[in-house]
Amino acid sequence: MVGRKDEQSLARGTSGGAAAPGPVPGLLDGLNPPQREAVTCAEGPLLILAGPGSGKTRVVTQRIAWLITERGARPEEILALTFTNKAAREMRERVERTLDAARMWISTFHAMCARILRREIELLGGWTRDFSIYDTSDRNALLKSVVKASGYDLTRYRPGLVGGWISAWKNTREPGSLPPAEGGMDDEVLGRVMRAYSQALRSNNALDFDDLLLKVLELFDGHAGVRDAYASRFRYVSVDEYQDTNRVQYLLTRHLSSYHGNLAVCGDPDQSIYAWRGADLRNILDFERDFPSPRVVKLEQNYRSKGNILKAAHALIRANSARKEKALWTESEDGDLLTVLECADENDEAREIALQVRALALGGVPYDSIAVFYRVNFMQRALETQLRLARVPYQIVGGVEFYARREIRDLVSYLKLAVNPNDDVAFRRVVNVPRRGVGEQSVERLMSWALDRRVPLLEALRSPEALESIRGRARAGLAAFGELLGRLAEARELPASSALELLLEEIDCDSWLAQMDDDDAGAEREANVDELVTHAREYDRLYPDGGLRGFLQDIALVSDVDGLREGSGGVALMTLHSAKGLEFPVAIIAGLEEELLPHFRALAEGEGDAGLEQERRLLYVGMTRARERLLLTWAANRLHFGQESSRLPSRFLDEIPPELIEGLEHDRDGERDPLGVFEAPEGEYASLKVGDAVEHDHFGRGRVELLQGSGVNARATVCFVDHGNKQLLLQYARLRLSR
Repeated sequence: MVGRKDEQSLARGTSGGAAAPGPVPGLLDGLNPPQREAVTCAEGPLLILAGPGSGKTRVVTQRIAWLITERGARPEEILALTFTNKAAREMRERVERTLDAARMWISTFHAMCARILRREIELLGGWTRDFSIYDTSDRNALLKSVVKASGYDLTRYRPGLVGGWISAWKNTREPGSLPPAEGGMDDEVLGRVMRAYSQALRSNNALDFDDLLLKVLELFDGHAGVRDAYASRFRYVSVDEYQDTNRVQYLLTRHLSSYHGNLAVCGDPDQSIYAWRGADLRNILDFERDFPSPRVVKLEQNYRSKGNILKAAHALIRANSARKEKALWTESEDGDLLTVLECADENDEAREIALQVRALALGGVPYDSIAVFYRVNFMQRALETQLRLARVPYQIVGGVEFYARREIRDLVSYLKLAVNPNDDVAFRRVVNVPRRGVGEQSVERLMSWALDRRVPLLEALRSPEALESIRGRARAGLAAFGELLGRLAEARELPASSALELLLEEIDCDSWLAQMDDDDAGAEREANVDELVTHAREYDRLYPDGGLRGFLQDIALVSDVDGLREGSGGVALMTLHSAKGLEFPVAIIAGLEEELLPHFRALAEGEGDAGLEQERRLLYVGMTRARERLLLTWAANRLHFGQESSRLPSRFLDEIPPELIEGLEHDRDGERDPLGVFEAPEGEYASLKVGDAVEHDHFGRGRVELLQGSGVNARATVCFVDHGNKQLLLQYARLRLSR
């Protein structure tokens, strides 16, 4: 809670008036003129329109250093916000190469709001500073119990669908209205469920992700002194990826920059791809109206992609109308043309991608320099199958993440319950972990007793009256569980690693893992537990004052792209949405078909041009992740939900100038051999023909059995003496003629 004295402290900062660092030599060296202009703009509103690969992270971090060393700002007067832990971590690391960033607030919106609420939430009433943060899985578990307790049909009001609807309303935050419910669900019923869900969160002393933002907004709207304390403290506010902000984040940004007026936002309307989760493109398009007389700086020089990739992406995105024009350019050479591959079906497409990846690897490209992007998750299955058959290592980004694994969620639930005894969702997850004979019926009886008296399950567990209706093994199991939680109470004040080690000892980790009845995964589960311990120890080292509470908050805010393991040695598989903020030497985008990319929902009646433009931006983001090579694939037939259908190539392929594409011309009517007639490439393969004896560095001696395709698609099927038939792209094959 912020009192008058605390407000003055916040306004002054926490450094006790420590002198700002002096000038840093060469701080502006290497910046191009627009970058230099953005870095040295200190006062008033600033809009940095940053194209992909234009060095925006360097600009944002160098600007922070310049404000401190040249303008005399104190580190604690700096607030820098972004959207992923990965981006925030990179920003902090870059700043720390020049300055001590310990007192700066460099974080995601959600982490900043969680930090504020740990100090101030008691002003709102109903929560303590030990509140739990619920992820989507926790939210759905709570909603399941709420819908069931309200007497509604769980098959109609599915927790995931209801949760998405509630999240959409929270992020839109339009006063006096609710967004239309999906699937014909009753708005009035959903409204009642939402109110019951909100009350259940309060009873559990918990907040979901959306509440982290909303509660800070509620705090600022209702407590002007608290708002002014933070707004006066932060002399300079910057927001990265501003095109991805939603209505609530926009309002928070206005509050936080209201005292000094020094707001710098960096973003690109062409990379706004999160409308489905509330991002409002108007925030960046209307910046000049919302913050009068801003400085506008365009970062148009691209340092990432080869020229042909950039030309193709720019030609595509220019078809959008809701944008701010930028003339992207690069000093890099044009590089290879884009490759467009037409495939027979999803399995042929996946085989083709696996072949391209193997060929690149044989040509010296590391597997972890290659990424495969796709529009929807169902495409992942065929890709995984063919990559495994081709013995290509891969990792899935945004799939089943580390913290979503069963054994990890169980341990985290125990730790959350130790910190927040009111967390009934965590209680229900681990009440029978390890197994102690407590069935669902016994838990339901305990819940009924607790609900009638409006007390948490843990409090009910400690009541002899509540346990009277529970008999036998379940009653003994509940008593044992209560004793265990009593011994874990001390964990809340321990460092994260010590708390976790205490828990593992109390539950007899080895016996618990052995109970899971999945011998094939036993070693992996044990390794996952070891990894969690390692993470806790690393957290304690980096944040010695964070403790168990800080550790739980840190892992609660992990995002999809934080799951990318750099240097993993495998090809990265991910959706186009997960690709935002990443880059790879080689990018392959699968499924460029009508009703897939653009997605059929974007083409549905009522979406208008906005849905189509969002899909075009999504492809633009995917294309601009590529540094050196870009391959685009589509399938003439595709199986989805058990139905096979003929497909048409995406209209977006027609928007890429044909002179930038190497590969088959695609039309929407005619059928053709996806590989076409063989045309011998120039050079050493000019006279190659079926029957020729060849040698390969890896596969040894063989004979050519089939030749297909032309240009980048020219390939040979070779029967090797020791390895059987292999299909090789001639561009990378390094075959030697034996004749």
